[in-house]
Amino acid sequence: MNCPSSAPRGGIPRQLLLFLLFLVGICAAAVYIGAVPTRKFGHDIFFLLDNGWRVFTGQRPHLDFTSPWGPLSFLVVGAGMAAAQHSVDAIGYGNAMFACIAGVWGYLLCRDTVPYWPRFLVCLYLALLVVSPYSLGWGPLNSSHAMFYNRYGYALLGVLMIEALPWGDGLLRGSRAELLGGVSTGAVAAFALFLKANFFAAALLLIGASFLWRGGVVKQRLAGIAAGFILATLAFLAYLQFDLGAILRDLDIAAGARAKSFSYAELGRKFSLNAMYLLFVLLLIIQSVRAKGGAGTGGRLVHGVLQGCFVFAVDMLLLCSNQQYSELPLTAIYALWVAVDVRACNGMSGRGEATPVSLGAKSTLLIGTAFFLVSFCTQLTGLAYGLVRKAAPSDLGSVARFTEARLESLLLYDDPAEPDSNGRRYVESVNDGMRLLRLNSVSSDRVLTMDMMNPFPYALGRPEPRGGMAAIAYNYTFSDSHRPSDQRFFGDADIVMVPKRPAAPGRMHEGLMRIYQPGLQARFRLAAESNQWFLFRRK
Repeated sequence: MNCPSSAPRGGIPRQLLLFLLFLVGICAAAVYIGAVPTRKFGHDIFFLLDNGWRVFTGQRPHLDFTSPWGPLSFLVVGAGMAAAQHSVDAIGYGNAMFACIAGVWGYLLCRDTVPYWPRFLVCLYLALLVVSPYSLGWGPLNSSHAMFYNRYGYALLGVLMIEALPWGDGLLRGSRAELLGGVSTGAVAAFALFLKANFFAAALLLIGASFLWRGGVVKQRLAGIAAGFILATLAFLAYLQFDLGAILRDLDIAAGARAKSFSYAELGRKFSLNAMYLLFVLLLIIQSVRAKGGAGTGGRLVHGVLQGCFVFAVDMLLLCSNQQYSELPLTAIYALWVAVDVRACNGMSGRGEATPVSLGAKSTLLIGTAFFLVSFCTQLTGLAYGLVRKAAPSDLGSVARFTEARLESLLLYDDPAEPDSNGRRYVESVNDGMRLLRLNSVSSDRVLTMDMMNPFPYALGRPEPRGGMAAIAYNYTFSDSHRPSDQRFFGDADIVMVPKRPAAPGRMHEGLMRIYQPGLQARFRLAAESNQWFLFRRK
């Protein structure tokens, strides 16, 4: 589905300025929102705050605590904490930094190969993917910072797709451009590896397919991919003190635990919810091939269908390995590429002269762009809604507030679907736990929580225990057969807080207590309790 393009080589300063103004606006909105007034998965905000606090205070994932996730997302929040002076708004600051990097990275990568307006849209889309404050697949009005690492992953893969797809004259680039593009893609793969394993798998699949899309292996590009991957990987490994054993141990725990939660029924449900998008993309490809016409139509059709199915399959792979039921960012970027590709082919004659654009090409351009803009506008809606709610929070009188100074600005609204993990119940539970700790501990005590998240060290500004997990979720981040040892789980904690009403009740909490309660009783004694918590102190 490739042909030469009339894409302008480099944007004029006015065009670049326009892009940067919009990008700065998106990042400024993320900074202003900070920690969004949360309507879904409220307890998940402590995933970012707790692990960002760990990294900010000098701990490293895999070495100091068990984590299925690599250090990338925690480093982003840690950088935000440095900029936001430890406040909860560190989340917005970190997201703004990452969004700015993703947007500029994408723009520089395609400034010579993609026409300006598609370049403008796709690179702003990467930034919006990072900062829009809702969990992908859960609706832009369900404001939340839960599972934000997935947004980082999609933005990285979007950068990879910009380089991997033959936009415009991508096949005609010189050896230097191929080398630099390869370095970019190799670095993206390394970042994905140290973010979350499923995004690394997706990156490898896209890189492998890109050699077919771009017409065969280019030595310079392959060398660039290897160089970019090795250099970025070495940087992360240096941060992790080259402890490959610790990294592989955590990945093995994560893989074994995640396998327990896999369900063919859930896979079928997710496919059925998104099958119409595959049908739409296939129809778009057929229309684009017809619009191009000429010799080799049958071969281009087969190639295009396989290509579209592959991108959709990668999106579905991510969907099925995430807690996500809809939204296909990679497929949206691919649809925009189809539109740009058919417009480029119909805008030139065989001698490189401008020709009238056919009706079929115009319709493909319109439909493909509209498909992309639906996803673009969904992200923009999420950001705008978060901005409005931050500027003018609704129903403040009904919102329970945290008592600790660090958490005063954090708003968690009631969620009838999950009352224990969002809103009044959860806020009152955390407040009760902090009162209990104030009365029965000193500021140097290291506190571990036997619940999905550990809110106390960050909220109280205390040192983190060396031990525990980035997030405790039975059959998701650990299982009966794949788990940290008791010694590694409890680490050097002085106090263990056990909730009487956990944020993740039922099987999730029961599995945790069945596995680790014997170790708790062997190492700790019950020292105090409140209405909602047991406080255990080390013997």
